Amino acid sequence: MSVDPHSGASDPAGSDSELGSDTRFRFEPTQFRWAWFAAGVFVLASIGWMHLSIGGPRGTLLFSNLVLTTSAATAAVALGLLARQSESPDALGWGLTAVGIGLFAAGEFAWMCYELWLGGVPFPGVPDLFYLSDYCFLAAGLLVIAASQHRLGSLLRITLDGLLVAIALLAINWQFVLEPMLTESAAGGATLWVSAAYPTLDIVLGSIAFIVAAHARGPRRVPITLLAAGNLVWAFGDSAFAYLSITGGYVYSELDMIWLAGNLIVMLAAFHPAAATPPPEVDRRRYAFRETVAPYAPFLLAMAVTGYAASTASLDPVGLALGVLVLLALVARQSYVFFDAAALSRRLERSEAVLSRRNEELLLLNRIVRHDIRNDMAVVLGWGEELNDRLDDDERAMLERMLDTTRHTVELTETLQAFTELWDTDGDRDTEPTPLETTLTETIERRREAYADAEFVVDGSIPATVRAGPLLSTVFRNLLNNAVQHNDAAEPRVVIAAASGPETVTIRVSDNGPGIPPARRDAAFGRGEKGLESEGSGVGLYLVDTLVSQYGGDVWIESSDLGGAAFVVELRRYRE
Repeated sequence: MSVDPHSGASDPAGSDSELGSDTRFRFEPTQFRWAWFAAGVFVLASIGWMHLSIGGPRGTLLFSNLVLTTSAATAAVALGLLARQSESPDALGWGLTAVGIGLFAAGEFAWMCYELWLGGVPFPGVPDLFYLSDYCFLAAGLLVIAASQHRLGSLLRITLDGLLVAIALLAINWQFVLEPMLTESAAGGATLWVSAAYPTLDIVLGSIAFIVAAHARGPRRVPITLLAAGNLVWAFGDSAFAYLSITGGYVYSELDMIWLAGNLIVMLAAFHPAAATPPPEVDRRRYAFRETVAPYAPFLLAMAVTGYAASTASLDPVGLALGVLVLLALVARQSYVFFDAAALSRRLERSEAVLSRRNEELLLLNRIVRHDIRNDMAVVLGWGEELNDRLDDDERAMLERMLDTTRHTVELTETLQAFTELWDTDGDRDTEPTPLETTLTETIERRREAYADAEFVVDGSIPATVRAGPLLSTVFRNLLNNAVQHNDAAEPRVVIAAASGPETVTIRVSDNGPGIPPARRDAAFGRGEKGLESEGSGVGLYLVDTLVSQYGGDVWIESSDLGGAAFVVELRRYRE
């Protein structure tokens, strides 16, 4: 469940109620781990009960049917609760899977009735109607879940992946289950076809589940993978059941615990903390590693089985045809992947061309606007200084505030120029030996001229040479401007001190202003998700942080001994 960052503005009682209803039927991470442990203990205890034949054959048979029916019904209820908590269309997907598991539970109940009270289970019979019907709902539910997080193009790729996996698993199953079952069975008609239908449908369903899980994004990938794992466990149990039933080797105690494990895994998938999480908003055209390689494991295994059968002269025409289909499915899948990658590459090239053109237009517009603003502000400053001697004290104070605003506007154009230079070099800035004393001295002198009412003091010497660039003066100009512009003292005072270490040089710019609370110090640089929109002190400090980072240094804020804030810049020391 995602939490709205602005939920604090809503009714707290309503928020708590909504939160409680959304998480009521799901475990917390610690509880979920304990649920896994409990499920494992229950399976082991059930195996022990079956082998010890507690209660005799009748008691063992009753226990087996009860745990299978109950676990399947519980899994169906858990999926139904998950569907109620999920958003559309996930709610429909989980709801369809709940119906499918519910039909499976109905089949288990019908089987139990036949086996315990009606003297035997007919095959095919009523339980098979429920069992075979559940495949349709489970497959539909998985496909809806896949559709909720992928676009049409991605769904085509998922379909090809599923086709490749399904044919590969069918080729493997043919060699070990289907072909021996069809060859050795004396049964015919509906009995044989229904027996073959179970492993075949399991392969189709397992392939869909496997591919949907491989392509899932975000934390919801874990519960979807668990659902796929449960399907694959059922597929293994059904394949073994079909083969052993035809060959006469089936004993219920051997396989019932496999189906029990599958039911418990699906139930745990529904109770996973992230099961109701909606699909993340990501670029679904991107190829994740697991998505790319997922179909190769079944493909390689199928080819290994086909090759082994060919080397032992046991490869029949059907097995050969399936091997060829696996290869063709891989060719179709790879052709689509190459086509999709080429289309994506073309889209990226067009986007890069559009961005490059717009970048050039923005840079040109920036230069024009910056040039015009500087010229207009220069005219305003010139006329303002002419008027200064013609006004009385009150009017002169008002004019001085206007001139301060005008000077600040000129400084903003200098900041824009620095950003423009960053764009021109694509953000890649090589460092070079930069004399720190010269840079600081020139910058401080210019700030003294701009802010005649402020006191700038250099505490100690500044002898070091650092690794920086021509825009290092921009860093200190913005820090000094910030120390004065946000200073509410009657006489603004700024102290600059430097300390040289073996590898770094630290420059400390302290002021006697109001200071910055610790909770807002990172936001002052525009750091975090909002960048320039963060509640900071303007674009100047954002530019300071950007430049210092490009020079391989760091900048942070501390409390000043003067009572205000201290901006600390750490740069790499230059060594010949």
